[in-house]
Amino acid sequence: MTDDVYDLAVIGAGVMGMSAAVIAAKNSPGERIVIFDRETVGAGASGFAPGIQINIGRNEKERSLVNAGSKIWRDIYPHGQWPKGRNCDVFWLTRNPEELTRMSCVVGTTPSASFALTERLSSLPQLSFPADMAVALDQGSYCPVDSIVQDLAQRLKAVGISICEGTSIERIRQGPSHILLQTSVDSELSARRVVLAIGPWLPESPLRAHLAAEPRLRVKKVVALHLAARPTANCPMIGLFDDYAFLVPMIEEGYWLFSFTSQEWNVRPDTSRLNINSDDLARATAILAKWFSPDIPAVASARVFCDCYSDDGVPFSRPAQDVAGLYVIGGGAGNGFRFGPACAEEAIRSLYSHHR
Repeated sequence: MTDDVYDLAVIGAGVMGMSAAVIAAKNSPGERIVIFDRETVGAGASGFAPGIQINIGRNEKERSLVNAGSKIWRDIYPHGQWPKGRNCDVFWLTRNPEELTRMSCVVGTTPSASFALTERLSSLPQLSFPADMAVALDQGSYCPVDSIVQDLAQRLKAVGISICEGTSIERIRQGPSHILLQTSVDSELSARRVVLAIGPWLPESPLRAHLAAEPRLRVKKVVALHLAARPTANCPMIGLFDDYAFLVPMIEEGYWLFSFTSQEWNVRPDTSRLNINSDDLARATAILAKWFSPDIPAVASARVFCDCYSDDGVPFSRPAQDVAGLYVIGGGAGNGFRFGPACAEEAIRSLYSHHR
């Protein structure tokens, strides 16, 4: 560490924090930027997320975040040149096409038919479609978020940005002229601006005190199953809209990923204690049983972590209540990849407009 003042310090090297650093470095070249993570780049929720890009939002705020975030990702990875994964078609299956249309953003969906999907699903031949099911075609993508944050880290290092892994920030306080950060290695540094983006660690962190009492924050388990079926090269993603669940063809990894909503709340972000339980399996089986006959695909393995949720489920970008030049971003609600860049952009825009 040095006694010099950093232009920006980012706390948290997940997709939200790395997005903030990338946006700041692009908009203000030559700035002194430092990133801290208590573990390693992408070791938290970002290390487990499949990076599903879908063009729907439950409310106007979410749709705004999706639109802005999609543009940021297109600027970073033009023409779908993701580190892993790819752009792909998304087929939505629903009994409520009007609600799907209402929630759609970017360009909207196109009516399709079940046979258009069936002919591309040789790897899931037992998937069946009830007669009253509407099919809609959309565009999306998937890319493991860990590969994205690692790629962003390399890009940032190449332009001189410092990344301090294994270093947590224990205390943030207002100094006479700058923000003072106390590190876990008993050093203190100064920064003109700070972004706090520590994901599921935020609710229990003492740094949570810098964010006002609202929004109320909770941590929920996030679960996905790896189905023992190898997708073919042209497989689309399937969105089971009524259950908000997804079948994602992880072609490079050789399995279909089934993402669904767990209902286990108030968990701790500790991978050694997070496991798939009987309720998770029952919920997943009940959803899959609606679509597969006579048997659902076997489960090869699973992934489980957790994420931070705000009381209304919408991610936030908020100035701290007690430190000028500190912004807190979070509440990814399992969608940090989709919403994080726009939250980061909002924080960086405000910080560089008001804290020079």
